Amino acid sequence: MSNLFEKQLRSSEVIASVLSEETGKYAPLPLESIKVGQAVSFDLYLKTKVKGSTEAKIARCCAPGDIFQEDWYEKLEKLKIPCLYFALIDVSQVFAYLQSHLEAFLKDENHSEVEKAQRVCDATQVWILNFFTAGKSRTGKQITLALSLVDGLLEAVKHVGGNSLLLLEIRKQNVYVYTHSLNCCLLGLAFANYLGWPPDKARNFGLGALIHDIGYSRLPRDLLAKKKAPTEEDMAKIQRHPLEGFKMLQSFAHIPWEALQMVLRHHENGDGSGYPEGLKLSAIPPWSRIMRIIDSYEELTAERPWRAPMPPNEALWTMRQQWEEKKIYDHHYLLAFISFLAGRPGAAKSARR
Repeated sequence: MSNLFEKQLRSSEVIASVLSEETGKYAPLPLESIKVGQAVSFDLYLKTKVKGSTEAKIARCCAPGDIFQEDWYEKLEKLKIPCLYFALIDVSQVFAYLQSHLEAFLKDENHSEVEKAQRVCDATQVWILNFFTAGKSRTGKQITLALSLVDGLLEAVKHVGGNSLLLLEIRKQNVYVYTHSLNCCLLGLAFANYLGWPPDKARNFGLGALIHDIGYSRLPRDLLAKKKAPTEEDMAKIQRHPLEGFKMLQSFAHIPWEALQMVLRHHENGDGSGYPEGLKLSAIPPWSRIMRIIDSYEELTAERPWRAPMPPNEALWTMRQQWEEKKIYDHHYLLAFISFLAGRPGAAKSARR
């Protein structure tokens, strides 16, 4: 298989622009996560499109045991291809591969803090994909692995500090729930750091943010892949995901109760208009109130197939209006979150509880 990669490059006149979202049976693996000069333990695929063709195809370019060559990496960089693909059935092998290289990368002083944060994000996103698709094979060991990744993300946001521009650089943009969960975790850890929370409290919150949408894995797959805004019928199905997620995770001893409450109640609104229970603000746990704010902000500022992402200032203004008109959010946490994104220290003290 040593010439497989070269063959795929020669067989297509044009290399298709590689989208960052997961596409059916395959998911992206950023190019920088592939270790040059070492063997890969799973199949890698290249997305290609022949000139004049309207459709792209996925073709295997590297087989298990093949050494990923430096000149392959350089060619892909030159062609501005940001990632290759792996089959979803290999997701556990991909995570093991990333994890095996992660520790050495993080200790290497030649890499910037942002590069290190991005590498932890890449591994975390594959963990999310694995956990969401694992079905009945989910284990407590996976939660332990998640906590170690959350620790790495927490270190990253501490280095970023109050620099929201660097945080935005680390965040990833695509339309799938896996990236939404990762972005919510990053924002949540950075906000917890801003509030001065101790590391154990912050990491447990980060875990809750990472798994808050796990209930989506029990919903029809085509519901998430739609290119149009959800219909009323779609929304009725979507609104089942907090309760489904709670049912899936409530027996996991490694998940703190507060994090489970985030899974169950991150769509409850202060005025009682949320779901699944229609709780008023006083009955909503504090961590769930924060998650409601983070989830809303990330949703508004992320791209969706039916709309462009909202600029951060516009998203915050929209949320401020939602609070003024309907009291959807916890006022203290919302003001602190706005101050956090603006890099102002003033509101953090009042929201520390």
